[in-house]
Amino acid sequence: PGHGVTSTGKIDPGGVGHITDQYLALNVSKYLASELESRGATVYRLKTESSFYDTEQRPVIAQQYNPDVFISIHGNKASDSKAQGTEAWYFTPYSYPLANSVSSRVSRYFTNNVYASGANKNRGAKQSYYYVTLEQDFASILLEVAFVSNYEEAMAMSTSTHQKGVANAIADGIEDYLER
Repeated sequence: PGHGVTSTGKIDPGGVGHITDQYLALNVSKYLASELESRGATVYRLKTESSFYDTEQRPVIAQQYNPDVFISIHGNKASDSKAQGTEAWYFTPYSYPLANSVSSRVSRYFTNNVYASGANKNRGAKQSYYYVTLEQDFASILLEVAFVSNYEEAMAMSTSTHQKGVANAIADGIEDYLER
């Protein structure tokens, strides 16, 4: 999960809107870990709720476990409260398929279960330079699940039903990526 305890022991909430980025990321990450383990995966989740992990060190820590994938989960925020959607950031070309699969699955979940209009708000896979997506020996993405500044998305993500639904969608996206 993104954000969490800082080096001074305070909480970095990340983006603050109707809910916090840290709240969304932590809850979805816990449900995702449980879902992946139920599917037979070995999961290493940073305990950001109780320990400090420098952003630059997170992928270095991940390398110790020789993972197949690394996902940093976040909630997005925009000054425009109408901004919506899911996006997955990647840097290396071999991380693109993971970003594409996960953003597609999560946005499909929102289309089918959250948006009253049934619209597809997939903002897609986007390439950029983030510490957690830099050159790795494994696919790595920064997933912006939903906008905490958008009322509809934030209220959905404040419920365990949708947190579990999104976690299952992320797990499905990971499976799509691994089965390709």
